[in-house]
Amino acid sequence: MPRYVPKTYNNRRALRLILGTVIALALLLVILFLVLFIILDTYFVIDGQLFIPGLYEETVPISTPALPVD
Repeated sequence: MPRYVPKTYNNRRALRLILGTVIALALLLVILFLVLFIILDTYFVIDGQLFIPGLYEETVPISTPALPVD
């Protein structure tokens, strides 16, 4: 009966670990992008600019005094 000897030099556990990590990170980035896109969708104005409340100060333009008419 032959003795079981693991194939030490043909072990691809490290390759599977690296490949699994890369695939998991790529999937995580896709999910994160989709979640952020859905959340930030409410802040997009019609012309495509991103409007975040509190980031921009709304200032009232200073009106110039009316010139007297002669």
